[in-house]
Amino acid sequence: MNLDICDGVALGRTLFTHVSSGTQDNHLLEEYSRKSQTIAKKVIKLATTASNIINYLVAMPSLARRVIAGALDFMNFAKRRTVVQASGVTNRACN
Repeated sequence: MNLDICDGVALGRTLFTHVSSGTQDNHLLEEYSRKSQTIAKKVIKLATTASNIINYLVAMPSLARRVIAGALDFMNFAKRRTVVQASGVTNRACN
């Protein structure tokens, strides 16, 4: 959701700059498109990896899942980093 909100803000700014410049040059829109596609690909890759991990854990025996989940619970830094990456907060300036 954060990625969508920030993407909307960034697109609005890009469109405003493009329209207010009064030129027919589309370089701002092309640059915006290139950046947003790169970020979207990273988010999709992260979501796919997370989904694959969850599917792998579900297929494991219950004891192994509990051991791995317990170990991952101690990795707060990794959890925060993953959430920030998935939200796209670091990829867009929403201010």
